[in-house]
Amino acid sequence: MPSAPTPTDAPAGSVVEAVARWAAERPDATALVAGGEEVSYARLWACARSFSALLGSRGVSAGDRVALHATHTLSYVAAYLGTTLAGAVAVPYEEGMPEEGVAELVRRVGAACVVGPLPACQGALALAPDVAASGSEDVAPDGTAAPLFPAPGDLAELLLTTGTTGRSKVVELTHGAVMAVIRNISEATGIQGDNVSLVPMPLNHVFALRRLQTGLVAGATVVLVNGVASLKRVFGAIRDRHVTSLALVPSALAYIERTTRDFLGSFDGQIRFVESSSAPLPAATRAWLRSVLPSARLYNSYGCTESTACCMLEYSHRDDDGACVGAPCATARIKILDPATGAELAADGEAGRVAIGGGAVMRGYWGDAEATAATLRDGYVYTNDLGFMRDGELYVRGRIDDVAIIGGHNVSPVEVEDVIARCPLVEECACVKDADPITGDALALFVVWSGEKDGRADDAREGLTRFMREHLEPFKIPATVRSLDAIPRTYNGKVDRKPLVAALAGDGAGERAGAAPAQARGGGAR
Repeated sequence: MPSAPTPTDAPAGSVVEAVARWAAERPDATALVAGGEEVSYARLWACARSFSALLGSRGVSAGDRVALHATHTLSYVAAYLGTTLAGAVAVPYEEGMPEEGVAELVRRVGAACVVGPLPACQGALALAPDVAASGSEDVAPDGTAAPLFPAPGDLAELLLTTGTTGRSKVVELTHGAVMAVIRNISEATGIQGDNVSLVPMPLNHVFALRRLQTGLVAGATVVLVNGVASLKRVFGAIRDRHVTSLALVPSALAYIERTTRDFLGSFDGQIRFVESSSAPLPAATRAWLRSVLPSARLYNSYGCTESTACCMLEYSHRDDDGACVGAPCATARIKILDPATGAELAADGEAGRVAIGGGAVMRGYWGDAEATAATLRDGYVYTNDLGFMRDGELYVRGRIDDVAIIGGHNVSPVEVEDVIARCPLVEECACVKDADPITGDALALFVVWSGEKDGRADDAREGLTRFMREHLEPFKIPATVRSLDAIPRTYNGKVDRKPLVAALAGDGAGERAGAAPAQARGGGAR
């Protein structure tokens, strides 16, 4: 396999400055494909400048927050760039967010302007969703004045976290932090200026937003598609636009595999690399990608909204270990800390809390000094992830709060999920910590069965029990198994564990899988 190409150096100190450079150097090059329309760098830059001037004419100034409806359109991308060019702060919000949610977000961040469907947001300037696609007819930028680009320390954006517990936090990210993430992605993947990226994920989420921005900073082309539900549209874009890289969350990759089997392999040799993030990538999905795209580079990135893409693993041609998330990226630093004392654990293989430092770290949580102090310490984001270092690479075993202690063993539900997902009887699954009157902790498994199982439910359950006995240590076998039509997920593909835990709390033990608690059964399954 040919080695990865040398990455394109970041040409500027902010995304909008990079777009301006490409508009001057390669004005006719295609920056975006949105709604089936090609948008040149010259046009994207003109729209961004016009929107920036419009904001200024309506009283929006440096530091003001601008809420942006994060659609897969030229208008959204130009509005984001124009907002930052004006020195204001972009606040992207989910495309499907209800009106009352938008109004609450606007109040929460004190937004001066909302670009999108127009909710009743008292005190905020309301602009139509498509206003940035052509700029304002009555406001044009001064063509003689050189634009003033944002500084690295200026606040670029406020992003809502996508955690599956509690109220979302609002993360403050500077232009320097954004560009640090872009450097991490660029150096790890080797993206070049002739790349064509397909980005069908939500553009208010850090994974998709940074892949869009990485393409623009590289002077490449980014193809925007709203989701993967229409695979005809997705594969049509890959074919017609000669897409060379994909950015997809694990649930989207699993959907493509289930629906089309090996059709993605039709583009082996065309697709240079595939990136996934936002959730653990099951071993079965990794194996499928290796088989259908043997010529491609395959990456899984690790991080959080507070400091994303801090580690990157290329798993194209290496032994499978779902816990490994790769070595720290160019601007990132990783520490492992004792969860109880906070002391740094230096020994390889010693598990503790993962702390992320470096240039991509957030400035803090908007309006929440207490949460900032609890999470951000000495330039490091203290995550809730349990992990360890080995030979310079980070291994993540799950969330500290999710880890079950069974028979004296620490068991990560994510680790169990990864094994059970390889069972041919299981289409998808989710594992959560449950309570047990004898052991204190137990595991509960929620399963979506593969194929038709009418009349064969008992056979499927017995087959899964045999599979678990063969592939899991006795203390890792879930004590409870429940059938579901679908695993609940957040909008960006993470397993949403809240309703699963609530279901267990609401009605007790549920269905038994033929596995007794470890101490009661002496380590065996009944």
